[in-house]
Amino acid sequence: MKDIFTSLNNSLDQGESTVLATVTYSSGATPRGAGARMLVGKDGRLAGTVGGGAVEYRSIQYSQEVLKEKQSRTHNFHLSKNDIEDIGMICGGDATVHFLHLDAGKPSLRELVDVALEKIKDHSYAWLITDLSESDSLGLALYAPAEKNSNQQEDIFLGYPSDHIVTRALLADTKQIYHRAEEIEVEGRNLFIEELVIPGFVYIFGGGHVGQALVPALAAVDFAPVVLDDREEFVNPDLFPSAFDVRLADLDKIADAVTITDRDYVCVMTRGHTNDLEVQAQVLKTPARYIGVIGSKKKTKTVHDRLIKRGFTEEELARITAPIGLNIGGKTPSEIAVSITAQLIRHRSADYKQGN
Repeated sequence: MKDIFTSLNNSLDQGESTVLATVTYSSGATPRGAGARMLVGKDGRLAGTVGGGAVEYRSIQYSQEVLKEKQSRTHNFHLSKNDIEDIGMICGGDATVHFLHLDAGKPSLRELVDVALEKIKDHSYAWLITDLSESDSLGLALYAPAEKNSNQQEDIFLGYPSDHIVTRALLADTKQIYHRAEEIEVEGRNLFIEELVIPGFVYIFGGGHVGQALVPALAAVDFAPVVLDDREEFVNPDLFPSAFDVRLADLDKIADAVTITDRDYVCVMTRGHTNDLEVQAQVLKTPARYIGVIGSKKKTKTVHDRLIKRGFTEEELARITAPIGLNIGGKTPSEIAVSITAQLIRHRSADYKQGN
């Protein structure tokens, strides 16, 4: 989303309208699922992807037609050989792509983009709402609920007229907005709703070689990594250009540096067993959705036994994944980073399927 809204912002600065192509439905073996987005300008793709190949090629063509006509539309792709709408792919699935015309001359769009970029930067809750109507479309809207511990004390709703029946219906029951890439009907209009930002941080305790390899791998798949270490040389932002944040922290008092919620993931990879033990003992008292610890089976057992002696139960310790990462046989920091990232993706995907 960051790339798309950054590109959209640049296009608005240049006074150029664009088209936002969104996969709103998919079935079978399609290249991308619902929620995949691509921004297209007069010269072609600007950011994002709807899956590449023939679907993306055709989507760029349709987007440029929408730019000329200034009329949003929806197109169904059938990815089956010899189908009437054969596009040369035999994946055996279907995909619906909506093409939303974004008028650079619309003042409300600029305000929406500014707030969207702010929410992306802060990694705070916000939802995008797309009116799928082909005629008289309300276009794009953004909803951001008030947050207790922030400067935003009231809900934000941008994009649609405040007195419109759809706006009133959405704000009368905001729970219907809390969706992940889903289509709903409101006052006779079909709206596609998805999270602007995937909530939750990945707190990485330890800024060593594995941490340095892990941060870019996580950032590339839309996690927000935060690195914490008690050594100044390992909290140098230059080592972690793609990190959401880098913090110097007393590993015996991590609550002074971070508040871990049930949306957050924790990866423990400090410089030694003692520090790992202290961090785990503190993290186990938080509602973290995932706790992973690097190390050998021998080290894992040693720390496990010490935590038992401190009064933790087997049920509590079962929350810990150790050794961290999927077993892909990797040994180097980069390979370990791939295995950890893959495990977190699997964990996140499972949570999404369960609606968490």
